[in-house]
Order: sequence, then C-alpha cells, then structure tokens
Amino acid sequence: MLMTTIGNMRAISVIGLVALISLSLAFAKEAPNRPYVQSGPEGVFYARCIPQDATGAAGTTDIYRVQKEHDVVVNHYDWYTKHGVVRGWSPIAGKVAILALRPERSDSLEKQIELRFYLGDKHLKSWTTAQLQNLGAEVAGIKPDGLAAMFQVLGFEQIPGTNEYVFAVQIAKGKKLSFDILTGDLFHK
Repeated sequence: MLMTTIGNMRAISVIGLVALISLSLAFAKEAPNRPYVQSGPEGVFYARCIPQDATGAAGTTDIYRVQKEHDVVVNHYDWYTKHGVVRGWSPIAGKVAILALRPERSDSLEKQIELRFYLGDKHLKSWTTAQLQNLGAEVAGIKPDGLAAMFQVLGFEQIPGTNEYVFAVQIAKGKKLSFDILTGDLFHK
C-alpha cells in the first residue's frame, strides 16, 4: 500500500511538473512592440521609436534635438527595434551616430542582425550573431526570441585625448569590443 501511494505521488508530481512547464511555455510569448522614447545622459538628443505592428521591425525611429521652442527632427529611419538604440555625437562628422540593438531576427545566425550602425542618415555596417560569435561572444537561447549573441552595451565613449568616439560592447568573460562611430568597424588604435 505504501509503495502504491509513493508511486501515485510520483505520478502526480510528474503530471504537475509537465503542467507547470506547459503553462510557462504558454506565457513565454513575445511581448508586443510598443512606442518608446530613449534619451542619453547628455540630454540634447533623443530617439522616438514607433512600431507599425505588434511584432517585427516595421515602423519609424526619429532622432530629435531638444530646442527651446520645439524639438527638431535630425534624422528619420524607416525601421523600429524593440531592443533600443544608443546615440552619440560625432564632432568630427558633425552628425548623430546610432547603434540599433537586435533590429532583425532570422533563423540563421549568419543573417540575424545583432548590431546596426548609422551615422546621420547613412547605414554604415551591421554585425550578425555569427560575426559576434567569431569575436568571442557566447550564443544562447533567449525566450521567446530564440538564439542570440550575449552582450552588454557599455555605451558611447570618447577615446582619451582625441575627438574620436566608439560604441563599447562587452561580450564573454568581460572582453570589450569598441566599434568606431564613423565606420561601424572594430576600433583599433
């Protein structure tokens, strides 16, 4: 009798665990796109990001310069990313630099865009999951997005003693990558 009770308890535990896993997977759906505004520490420029649909990259991203009477659109982009943008100013080019985070999903790590760089209205370069993996980034599953490169954006940084700036990104084991805001390439000095 005791063995039957223990067996029934195990069966109930397994059924309960399966039910919890099923329930958590049902709630692990992608959150819908939402409009947002993102500013940086300088407070001069901000991004206004508006999705066209509940999912996907269709929409607009406008970069504004804050003015006394009314804000002015500096750059307009025909895309949206729910993962955010990072802005910086290039005194060399006299333009706003943009880093768009995870703007495009794909089933292929070679085609999935993780980082996209712009200077003014010009697209400079995109970096894929596979390219970041080749530089040392770990790739892992992110629910519900699937596989993605693991990184942390450290921000917009000035190279000491220069007018040069980079977008700094930290990947696996604290390795720091610096991307030139004028080209989107890795910065080496």
